[in-house]
Amino acid sequence: MNVQEVNKSNFPKVDDFKESKSSNLNDLYISAGDRCYVVGAQNGMFPDFGHHVKDEMGGVWAHPIKLLDGYWLHIREQTGDAQGFWLEEANAFHNYPFYNEHEYLFPEQEIKITRQQFCPDGLEGVVITYLLTNESDKDRMFDLSFLGRTDLSPVWYSEQIGIEDGKDDGKLDEFKGVFIGNDSINPWFVVFGADRPYQYGKVDRSLFGPEKTEGQGISGLLTYENIEIRQGETTEVTFFVAGSNKSSESALQTFSTLKTQNKQLFKAKKQRYNELLQKSNVRIPDKHLEKVFNWNKFNLDWLSMEVPDIGRGLVAGHPEYPWWFGCDNAYALLGNLPLGNLELAKQTLTLIHQVSELENGNGRIIHEVQTFGAVSNKGNTQETPHFIKCVWDTFLWTGDLEFLQSVFPGVKKGIDWLLNDMDPDGDLLPEGYGIIEIEGLNVELIDSAVYTYEALRVGSLMAELFKEEDLSHYYKKLSEQLGEIINTQLWMEEEQLYADAMATPEMVLGRIDVYIKRARDGQAEKAAIELENMKEKMSNLDPNVQQPWLFKNWVINTPMEIGLAPREKAIPALERMGTDEFTGEWGTYLSGMNQTHMMTISTGVQAVAESRYDRMDEALRYINLIASTFNKRLPGSISEMSPDYGCFVQAWTSYGLVWPLMSYIFGIQPKAYWKEVTIRPRLPQHWNKIEAENVQIGTGMQTNECSLSISRNEKEDLYEISLKEKGWKLFVDLPLEQSQRVFVDEQEVAIDVLNPLTFENAEKHVIRVLK
Repeated sequence: MNVQEVNKSNFPKVDDFKESKSSNLNDLYISAGDRCYVVGAQNGMFPDFGHHVKDEMGGVWAHPIKLLDGYWLHIREQTGDAQGFWLEEANAFHNYPFYNEHEYLFPEQEIKITRQQFCPDGLEGVVITYLLTNESDKDRMFDLSFLGRTDLSPVWYSEQIGIEDGKDDGKLDEFKGVFIGNDSINPWFVVFGADRPYQYGKVDRSLFGPEKTEGQGISGLLTYENIEIRQGETTEVTFFVAGSNKSSESALQTFSTLKTQNKQLFKAKKQRYNELLQKSNVRIPDKHLEKVFNWNKFNLDWLSMEVPDIGRGLVAGHPEYPWWFGCDNAYALLGNLPLGNLELAKQTLTLIHQVSELENGNGRIIHEVQTFGAVSNKGNTQETPHFIKCVWDTFLWTGDLEFLQSVFPGVKKGIDWLLNDMDPDGDLLPEGYGIIEIEGLNVELIDSAVYTYEALRVGSLMAELFKEEDLSHYYKKLSEQLGEIINTQLWMEEEQLYADAMATPEMVLGRIDVYIKRARDGQAEKAAIELENMKEKMSNLDPNVQQPWLFKNWVINTPMEIGLAPREKAIPALERMGTDEFTGEWGTYLSGMNQTHMMTISTGVQAVAESRYDRMDEALRYINLIASTFNKRLPGSISEMSPDYGCFVQAWTSYGLVWPLMSYIFGIQPKAYWKEVTIRPRLPQHWNKIEAENVQIGTGMQTNECSLSISRNEKEDLYEISLKEKGWKLFVDLPLEQSQRVFVDEQEVAIDVLNPLTFENAEKHVIRVLK
């Protein structure tokens, strides 16, 4: 690739992406928009399921409310079977980046039907199209009946803030050709109809199609007669579902927009997805990983949600966590930044910050907020410093000083909360729950300590930027002290690992029997024995003297994840974490004791930790473990729990896929506010050619794009680097040896292996390293 001229024909296109299944179609899928989405089974049905809202997490949602339990189509040939049949079990499911299809084959009836659905951008509605293909040798006439089952009901945790769900009512509007459903005690509405008038309609609470769903809904059935399908041809019939939690007028207006503009809306969404692909367009030797990388762009878009009166941001996962989290986004947004979604990162952090201020007001960052604005957990200790770290990383990528200024008062309050409210013994190790929400394990935890160190470090940089010199020095001093504590008191030399927790034996003894029972209940006998040994050891210690304790949870990787661990500690710890004690077939165990469950986030943190120490082959191992679970349940996606359960799409998966690849393998590390970018590439051993185009850096006046190509052979390494805008400073930190000859733009230059090459007012450069 010549980075001086970007060839648009090299970009992948949305039309190139399709993932399909023809078995295990009881698995779930999503057709997502930023205001509305559909979740159902890949076989086309809408089974009741759900934990947070029992049996109600599927169907059509326009947060903060659910609209429908589902929709079904009945087909009857006028000259054939008088009863006709419902479309039930699809033969195949096809997932595309922004829409999906269920394929139904009826060879005896000589007809094929494809159901397609997509949710347009910015609208609370879904477009459902049926493509009916006549495979016989004669023209035929059909009647179609579309049934929608309402379930106008609120998101999880709404009852706790006084929102009550009423029974639904419904009516037909013959003039508009639609069914209108409403909640009897709330201004919640749903409207559905087709691209043509119906001839017959029915409303009945006891009316169901091929599935009977739970809830307080009501059904509307609209029948469309005399649908002609000529021999060998395909007829298209389109339905529209629209909703509102404000008024019937709003729902009807959305319905009208869907009906009159659905073709344009489809085209516009396709264009936007093509633009997503063009940003951070990478080409790497591993084509499977390259495909997964691109699908991850789509996955993150499925999780971008806007709710009026609350805000816009990245939600955690579908189908069980379609709302906003502090912890999840502290990971997920870092995977989001190198993909060019810089505004979304700022929007998400702003939403979380504003909700936290309203809920807590003391700098503490909330754990989760649902889409009516209710906070169910005011925030675990780890989330506040983790949020602060993410704010700084977002600032480095966006260069948005106004964004940083808006959050900095909360940063200062958050650090005060950590150092005072959450550290009663004053040892700089905050107490409380961390990422691992294990009941009773709310002591001084490694992840809270590590992220507090990082919050103090970046807080010092923020204070320096805003001319608060005394505060900057104070934060810096505390960060250095805390870093030393972590690397001494929480380092277990005999284990060559960091401890999970610092606690007195008395504190742990009060909880350990619960953990032993839980291990045995989970058939983790080895873990139970380890815990019993730990219990015996505790009984011989002073019950009131703090000790480091190793529970072998994956968070013991966090000192390496942020680069705090010195290399002499990091390497043996990473080596042990890479053994089958901590790493299974699909990734890093949540617990090295239990050795049962794995998550993309535990594996992702391991990948980032390896990257921090330039162990790129090892980092790639973990990246590929995540990528190996692609398509296990939902075609085009990766499950939260490895390999194939939990949420079928999860935002923080991007952290382990994108962040190590873009920030450490490609090595793109911007400081957009200062109009600087460092390129520090470190390639895995067998990767000899990689390319990245259109990597977005900065917003507003700090906007730029970076493109990078690296190729290696026996004689030389070639680096081609381009910045679209002039006036930026470029640092190029290559893995050089003193004996190598380096040519920049054909001119040989002296090198300093300890310092990067520096280019003022950089635009385009070619660097050749002779071996």
